[in-house]
Amino acid sequence: MSFRRYVATCALAAVVAVSSALPAGAQGRAGGAGGAFGGGAPPYTPEPGAKDLKSVLYNWTWHMGMLRGQAEPELVATLEYQGEGTVQVDAKPCALTKYRISANYQIPGYRTQIECKRANGQTFSNIETMSGQYVWDEDIPGAEIVAGKGKAKPQPAAYEERLIRLWASPHGAPKAAIAAAAGVPLAESFAQNPAALLDRQATAGVKGTLTLSWQGNRAVLRFPFPGLAGATETVTLGEDYLPQSVVVKHGANTTEFQYGNFQDFNNPLHRIWALYAGTIVERHNGAVVRDLKTKLTEIGQVYVVVPVPNSVRAAGVAKN
Repeated sequence: MSFRRYVATCALAAVVAVSSALPAGAQGRAGGAGGAFGGGAPPYTPEPGAKDLKSVLYNWTWHMGMLRGQAEPELVATLEYQGEGTVQVDAKPCALTKYRISANYQIPGYRTQIECKRANGQTFSNIETMSGQYVWDEDIPGAEIVAGKGKAKPQPAAYEERLIRLWASPHGAPKAAIAAAAGVPLAESFAQNPAALLDRQATAGVKGTLTLSWQGNRAVLRFPFPGLAGATETVTLGEDYLPQSVVVKHGANTTEFQYGNFQDFNNPLHRIWALYAGTIVERHNGAVVRDLKTKLTEIGQVYVVVPVPNSVRAAGVAKN
């Protein structure tokens, strides 16, 4: 692990910039006594082949490249993603000409820009947006934030679908799992080393809500899905600790994501050994709704903000 740790530590210029914007408590955990950006205790290293929960969560996030700095807190706050493939529009495949996601995990929200061609040659375009419990569509990025520019349409019925895409994503799933294992809200698990967090919670007598089982050499983690009462999330990791599938069940509905071909898709000038899924297949109740191949990512603390237009705020938050 030493070379990987060297790469992660040397790729912190953008992370340091974001740490200045973290809440005081998060900054203390990331850069204070824990020593993320300076001295301090050495990082936790699991025993080879260890199958306990702390080791699994650490190995998962470490192999994904989500642990950054000397004390290795989990510091992936944002994502820029570009992909190609097909999405379902009106239950029919639509070939993508543009697919871009701008996601913020720390202040949960994202914007997905979709442009595609239907089988009849017609063009479809939409911008799917959410911020917290506000959900809407835009005709241009940032619609209505500047008066007279663009149109925002509230879409509260899409809340569940979009929330699942956030916390079942390659970055969202481990974040949700760590919070569940530690028995804390997502906002409190950010910027912490998962092994150190679980140790502190165990010392405090706090039990999480995540269960771990094994299918041969594949870890299976099951926990309550954040933000949807009664929903569960099940993640199956490969022998390389990278997620192969994420399944979210809520009532009669099942959403499944299949992930593969993990690589560093950042620009060649900004490779930081932070991996993302190269192939993403999303199914809803067994039917494929999105089939994507990754073209480019930006993982390294880009600036992503998703302000809520006044018209959407006036329409109210989504109910689940």
